[in-house]
Amino acid sequence: MLSVRQIVKVFNKGTINEKVAIDHLSLELDPGDFVTVIGSNGAGKSTLLNSVAGNFPVDSGEIAIDGRDITNLPQHKRAGLISRVFQDPMLGTAASMTIEENMIMAFKRGHNRRLRRAIGSRERALFKEKLALLGLGLESRLTNKVSLLSGGQRQALTLLMAALQEPKLLLLDEHTAALDPKTAEKVLDLTSRFINGANLTTLMITHNLDHALAYGNRTIMMHEGRIILDIKGNERSNMTIARLLEMFEKASGTHINNDRMILA
Repeated sequence: MLSVRQIVKVFNKGTINEKVAIDHLSLELDPGDFVTVIGSNGAGKSTLLNSVAGNFPVDSGEIAIDGRDITNLPQHKRAGLISRVFQDPMLGTAASMTIEENMIMAFKRGHNRRLRRAIGSRERALFKEKLALLGLGLESRLTNKVSLLSGGQRQALTLLMAALQEPKLLLLDEHTAALDPKTAEKVLDLTSRFINGANLTTLMITHNLDHALAYGNRTIMMHEGRIILDIKGNERSNMTIARLLEMFEKASGTHINNDRMILA
């Protein structure tokens, strides 16, 4: 489904600040794979997601979705294939627009927009139905400005919007990191429900090792722009955090005193 082949991304190439962020990385995802991505800051996690999303071009290698080469496809043309939720709850929605206006924008993502009434009764009914799944009462607040929502409510709405059209690929970039623990668990529960309900192919970056092993069907660990561990099946089902840290030390050649060294 998602095929990433030998991609390389170098920042500040040819300067004293040159940084190899992605180093000949390859990754294959099957339809419905829910992959959690872990690794320390600078490991290349967000750069991987940015490369797939088209935020910047890779220096070499190929990226394909369902056999379609998107390596050189502009970001806006990938919008019909890829949805993304960022760490900052403020980034996924337009604060000055209403809930239903935000949802209609997500509903039409990747489609040609014609001059007609933006939100009809059928669309409004659909939005109410989908918002009710959040359990936050937002289905009765369609005309409220998004700026009136809490951070957790905005992130839940962003998640719903990202999954609304069942994208080929869902990218979650530490999407609960800015939330308090209780709200983060609520959003993660919604995440799991949406992904499993629609069988969405997903890449989710997390700094929480418990979440990395509890959600999805596969965990990859990155280090210095490479994937050094790819854990799935029975190995993952029986994995403990202590064992995961041991495997990281062996694969990376890095000695760690505690898990915060790879979570920092």
